[in-house]
Amino acid sequence: MKKLIFLIFIGVAAVVFLFKDYFEKLYFQPQKAIEKKVEKGISEIKSYEIVFSNLEIPWSIVFLNENQILVTERQGRVKIIDLKEKRIVQNFEIKEVKHIGEGGLLGAEIHPKFKENGFIYLYYTTEKDEELINRVERYILKDSELTKDKVIVDNIPASSVHNGGRIKFSPDGYLYITTGDAGNSENAQNVNSLAGKILRVKDDGSIPEDNPFKNEVYAYGIRNSQGISWDKNGNLWSIDHGRSGIKSGLDEINLIEKGKNYGWPLIQGDEKKEGMETPIINSGPDITWAPADLIYYEGNLFFTGLRGQGLYQYNIQNRNLKVHFFQQFGRLRALTLGPDGYFYLSTSNRDGRNYPQEGDDKIIKITPQYLLSEKTIYKNDQIEIFSPKPNEKIKSPLKITGQARGNWFFEATFPIVLTDWNGKIIAESYAQAKGEWMTTDFVPFEAILNFETTVFSDTLENHFSRRGYLILQKNNPSGLPEHDNTLKIPVIFDF
Repeated sequence: MKKLIFLIFIGVAAVVFLFKDYFEKLYFQPQKAIEKKVEKGISEIKSYEIVFSNLEIPWSIVFLNENQILVTERQGRVKIIDLKEKRIVQNFEIKEVKHIGEGGLLGAEIHPKFKENGFIYLYYTTEKDEELINRVERYILKDSELTKDKVIVDNIPASSVHNGGRIKFSPDGYLYITTGDAGNSENAQNVNSLAGKILRVKDDGSIPEDNPFKNEVYAYGIRNSQGISWDKNGNLWSIDHGRSGIKSGLDEINLIEKGKNYGWPLIQGDEKKEGMETPIINSGPDITWAPADLIYYEGNLFFTGLRGQGLYQYNIQNRNLKVHFFQQFGRLRALTLGPDGYFYLSTSNRDGRNYPQEGDDKIIKITPQYLLSEKTIYKNDQIEIFSPKPNEKIKSPLKITGQARGNWFFEATFPIVLTDWNGKIIAESYAQAKGEWMTTDFVPFEAILNFETTVFSDTLENHFSRRGYLILQKNNPSGLPEHDNTLKIPVIFDF
């Protein structure tokens, strides 16, 4: 009997070994339950454009300027791509990278004053004293050369799984780093370990004085976060991979606060425990998003899904979740907001966990207004703006033209407000009807806005300081704006 059991075990092991690629790809396919449990968003052809193809496991996308992006490939390559010319203009190899499983060259970020100092930060897996570690290192890009400058954070525990890897500068100028538990869940609860954490350091790697544990650790109890972002109020959000295996699920969205414990592995999903934070939302026990990168836009958190194979949108105010492009592009990983106001995301179909399609891996440009709710589109049955267009560069004086139904006007005018990214008012004016306005028909209107660019931050290298909104508000007879009919158009200030 023992012999029979042994032979069966050997046989099963042989089948798994011979067909491991098949089983791995099958295991990482998206669950059909996602379509039943997550509201389906859009997939219209007009809402996206493939801008670059034939990459190999791109992990991060960072804009160096309006036309060029830096892309990391997990094998250890750094590519600078000109999107206007659609070609690779520079190609570097980080020789120390150890590409093993989910480890390799992962996150990338540029310094807020990149135009002055050329600093580029990279997160990668390597070997040190015959052990795997993760490291954040600073490089200098100058005269077509990428040279090492200094190690920022070293000796982050690493493994073939759960390496975290996202790095981003915050609005307050600190560098935040996500790390995974490196396959050892006990790491996440140990505040003296750098694994299973969100770290915070200064741009030179030194530790801020107000860090809660007097080391690099900012928050802990994390399993494998690969995405962080800040909302317009400066709140830090993160996504985290939940449990895996047969019981895969319980992926998380967390609102991160300094020194807080986010529970892994002691609580999961909706569970609660004193001294630990329950996630704002989780995917539930029977589906997984496998969230990979995160950005904030217009009151929403957008994140990519690997096994979840889609672009997910979570509305912070109404707590609604929907998925766009479900299974349309396969596994999705990197996600960033370009200085032109569009989303850029990458596929990850060549990572061994999916079947690559022609042109994989790709970078895809998304038109964000198509993803938003009806209240935030730039045209409805009451009003339409002709100029400026969404995400258009504007200068002072700004001429605004469009048309609106007569019932939009009060005394032939309605207010127009120009704000910065955070909602601070830059300029105000009134649109004036260009014809008979006492009608329910559409009436042309025109407005002029004058504004000073000196009101903006000195950190003009940061493209968020160049973005703002044009807000058109309906008047009621009392002269007060009716916000339910407000149109909000994103614009870019042209300095």
